[in-house]
Amino acid sequence: MTDIVTSPQNPQLKLARKLQRRRPRETERLFLVEGEDLVRAGLDTGATARVLFLDSEREPEIPMGDLPGHVLHVEPELLRTVSELAHAPRVMGIFEMPAPADLGELLTARPAPWLVLDGIGDPGNVGTVLRTAAAFGAGGVITLPGTADVYGSKALRASMGAVFRLPIVAVASAEELLALRVQLPDLRIVALDGGGTVLLQHVPAAPHTLLVLGAERAGVASALVDGADLTVRIEQDPDVESVNVGVAASLALYEWSRGVAT
Repeated sequence: MTDIVTSPQNPQLKLARKLQRRRPRETERLFLVEGEDLVRAGLDTGATARVLFLDSEREPEIPMGDLPGHVLHVEPELLRTVSELAHAPRVMGIFEMPAPADLGELLTARPAPWLVLDGIGDPGNVGTVLRTAAAFGAGGVITLPGTADVYGSKALRASMGAVFRLPIVAVASAEELLALRVQLPDLRIVALDGGGTVLLQHVPAAPHTLLVLGAERAGVASALVDGADLTVRIEQDPDVESVNVGVAASLALYEWSRGVAT
């Protein structure tokens, strides 16, 4: 007979509730994943599941034999205290974040264009950009301060599992990002800005390119615009202020992936 967790004081449930906040996620280097699709995406890509929670009254569609690690069957009422969704899913899991890696080495090993997210605070937009980056073969994603946590629940759901499929590196400042040129002299930094001097479609995708995206209102930080090798803009109706940052990322990577400008 399967033991069922019935106490809210269960240590793993307490940890899951703790991981609803960003600081504990960063300290523990763990994050909470909700729903069969996202849990399956993590398992399929080899991400490490520290513990999996299964609703004790609803059988998941994930084959039981495929569930590695520590599996807990939990009363649905307790799962609802952990979930951030309106209706708790049948499966949840605590996953380990990837081990920290040297960004310069990653950029060398993965020369396809990378996206840099500068102060993008909306987690839905962040997740959409991650999904776009995975879909169009970006090398990875770099986040700067002010950007929503990629491991928060809203960003995870919007990413549709892309968070598991590409490297994501947090950089502490614009200055640190610009200093990467010391390690990688051929690094090209391109800022996407409404006042850009060159149309995006006229700039070919080159290895070791960082495309910097800013929030819709604030745009890319002035330090990055000034320090960029190019500032580019997307051709659009001048009466429209801007497009959503997720749309902008999609247009940019699509242009580059199809080789229009080459």
